[in-house]
Amino acid sequence: MKLSFKERLGYGLGTAGEQFPNFLIQTFLFVYFNLVVGLSPAVITTIMLIARVWDAVNDPMMGIIADHTRSRWGSYRPWAFFATIPMAVFLVLTFTNVKLPMGGKIVWCALSYIFFGMSNTASLIPLGSMANVMTDDNQERAVLGTFREFGSSIGNLAGSIAVPAIVGAFIGAGLGEARGYQLTAVVLGVLCIVFLGVTFFTTKERIEPPKHQVSFIQSLKVLKGNVPGICIVLFFFFITTAIITRQMFNAYYGQFVLGNEGLGNSLLMVMSVAPFFIMYFIPKIAAARGKKFQLVLGCVILIVGAVLFWVAGTNGFMNLLASFIVGWGQVLTFSGVWSTIPDTADYGEYINEVHAPGAMYAIANFGLKIGMTMASTLLGWGLTASGFDQTAAVQAQSVVSGLRTFNAVSLIVPTVLALLVLIPYKLTTEKSVEVREALAARREAE
Repeated sequence: MKLSFKERLGYGLGTAGEQFPNFLIQTFLFVYFNLVVGLSPAVITTIMLIARVWDAVNDPMMGIIADHTRSRWGSYRPWAFFATIPMAVFLVLTFTNVKLPMGGKIVWCALSYIFFGMSNTASLIPLGSMANVMTDDNQERAVLGTFREFGSSIGNLAGSIAVPAIVGAFIGAGLGEARGYQLTAVVLGVLCIVFLGVTFFTTKERIEPPKHQVSFIQSLKVLKGNVPGICIVLFFFFITTAIITRQMFNAYYGQFVLGNEGLGNSLLMVMSVAPFFIMYFIPKIAAARGKKFQLVLGCVILIVGAVLFWVAGTNGFMNLLASFIVGWGQVLTFSGVWSTIPDTADYGEYINEVHAPGAMYAIANFGLKIGMTMASTLLGWGLTASGFDQTAAVQAQSVVSGLRTFNAVSLIVPTVLALLVLIPYKLTTEKSVEVREALAARREAE
């Protein structure tokens, strides 16, 4: 079932909308909580860990709720759009530095971040699940995965350019760093709502769910015996850990390792630009060699980029080249995950007779969130192990060397683990076609 360019683009722009607030959270929240609000790395990590514990309940629950939703707009589209409104509100509150004692600040930061995560889940999981009901064509899902990563790259590129520029402009206007982050959150929150509105009005859910709905508990069986699904969840965890650690660490890397904050910002921008040079070829790679090959290729490229970071030292050009290569690895791995999640959801339905694409996507998305938490934990460990002093404008040379080593190792180790968990993944293109045809026959017989 082929989709029009308009619908593919509309779906991709939804991911761009989601990425505006998520980029701010993923890349700048740790720095904001640490250097602006004044929370210690240990406290920040604890807040994120608490949020992930709650996500273990919240994410699957949201996926199952979306699976059971029936409306004139479909099951997933209304959630993807309307949940962006509370998400924008809580994004602004998360980046609001309230005038409270430190204990009050910690509670405020924890609650606003957790509620942002809940509203983000209520939009992001249905958006991802839409790929299952927009088309059942294996290759078309690979194209959708590429358009999704195209949207993500737009969001990352806009964020890498706009966030430092907007925050800097507000600081230059005398409003201060805290106010700068808050107003930036307002801008990105509004953009999120607008872009998801485009998705809502340009996409359509076509695949009718089975008339017999499974229970909430039965929905969780989508992963029972689903080896490809388990592989992708674990892969998502490890690859997210690698990529998000690099993004979170970038502000420290530019300022304290390269000694050039502007160059650090350029690394993020280059990493966001890089996907546009390879995106056209990604569906062709998946069609010719399979989605597993695409994931493996992305991991290998990430490792090459990490090694180049280490060799580069403080050389500006080589660091930019390393960031460009990492951007290629990111788009190959992430777009590959987005396109395999619908396939693993279908496989779960095939072997367990459980139609639960929302639940499958929620479980995979939980792997992503745990990866984000692991990234913040690794960052905290890396800063502590290197002897980083957040009160010092200039770090000791031993600290700089430790941070440089951490930059490479934190990319390499999780990526190697991601490669290892892919070994049992056997869901080939041929098998996916067999699953799709069997499910179509089963639904027609109902």
